[in-house]
Amino acid sequence: MVGKAQAAWDALNERQRLYLTVLYDEDQAVEAERQQDAANGYYDNTPASEWRWVDVVSPGAKLTSVQRRLTVHDVRDEGAGSTLQALQRHGLIEVREEIREGPRGRSKTVSAKLTRAGRAAVRAGTKEAPRRRRGELGQFAWERLVRLWKADPGTVSIWGAMTYDALVGRPNPPLAEGRSGDYRITEAGREHYRTRWARYTELYPDVAAPNPDDAAADPWPTALVKVLQALRRAVERAHQARSAAHRRREEALKDAQAPIRCDETDEHSTEWHVLLIEQARTRVEMAEGHEAQATTTLEVAIRAYVHGVLRAYTASVQDDLFDAALVDAVTTAADSGRRGADIEAPVRCGLPRVDRAMQTAYAEATGTRERRRALPKEMVSDLSRFGGPEPLPREIAGLEDLARTATSYIADGALRRELHPPAAPEATTAAAGSGAEGAGAPRGKVGGAAVHDRQTP
Repeated sequence: MVGKAQAAWDALNERQRLYLTVLYDEDQAVEAERQQDAANGYYDNTPASEWRWVDVVSPGAKLTSVQRRLTVHDVRDEGAGSTLQALQRHGLIEVREEIREGPRGRSKTVSAKLTRAGRAAVRAGTKEAPRRRRGELGQFAWERLVRLWKADPGTVSIWGAMTYDALVGRPNPPLAEGRSGDYRITEAGREHYRTRWARYTELYPDVAAPNPDDAAADPWPTALVKVLQALRRAVERAHQARSAAHRRREEALKDAQAPIRCDETDEHSTEWHVLLIEQARTRVEMAEGHEAQATTTLEVAIRAYVHGVLRAYTASVQDDLFDAALVDAVTTAADSGRRGADIEAPVRCGLPRVDRAMQTAYAEATGTRERRRALPKEMVSDLSRFGGPEPLPREIAGLEDLARTATSYIADGALRRELHPPAAPEATTAAAGSGAEGAGAPRGKVGGAAVHDRQTP
């Protein structure tokens, strides 16, 4: 049976879904920022009914963040009013219009605020990770419990009252023992970790939590992390070398263009100045060569990076390689990228938000994405005005963006855990006791084949 939230999402067209998703992302970004401020001691009593409003259209000023994100998806403002009205009729958002003073005088600003039904519809439609239930740890507490589990039987120095409240003060019985710095996991904490691990990996896929039953089943090998980090650092070093060569070229060019100072009373001074000018011109030629070489090195590093990351992304989706085999496959893919191999389209994982972002990044990288209009000036990068080197060719810059997009989803095995969550220990035990066919098989695997089970437990 389809739930109310999923039914609300299914009733929307693609444009309405995109608007709702963008508004949801803006809403969650503001909420996360306020939570971070509160964690740092900066409290604001403004009610949610006020701070959840998001500006959608603000004529006479720069593009709003909502407009910029819609522009990236080739969606313009011509139909913004009708789209917002449709979402309001569905009860997913509220809309308000007000006149504000702007840099170009008074103008009408259109704002929107998601309702509870609107947020639920986005979560259902994009298969976002489920929200935690009563009695379950928040991500902050889970991250610290993971640190204590990894350090067991040792202690971990964690400062701050929030850790004490999350693991010692509030839970009954306490999940940790200690205070003001040194904490150790308790037996209740170990039991909580073992029995809730599968649930928390779905709630917080970005937290690298080792499997309590099988240390070798950690979905992201340490050796793979090192390989991907090395590929990324190679790109960063090449960027730095290219920028340094460009700076040296600019400095030498400035010296070479200085006028020759002639001193009729001191011919040696004039001769010395001419020599400095000639040396500056030589430095310009040398720096230009260094910048060209650094650019070539950067392009090779980016190709290796994107091929390696995409191979790890494919393995995360297909769940077909582990440990040494996965590391070897990523290394081989990176080597093929250095030799100039073409990239293949990313495989689809079944999660709309991930597939949409990956396919868009791939289309940008390969130049196959067709835009109805050119990007507005606010969206066009102009590095030259900041004194930096010339922008990379579109295809190379697109490859780097594709690699970063894929990395954001697979880091620490997050995507693998989300697509192939392991079975909770109690579920496995119950299945084994029933004697049913396939009992004891890990969740997400049927007959040795990977399946994408994303049902909320």
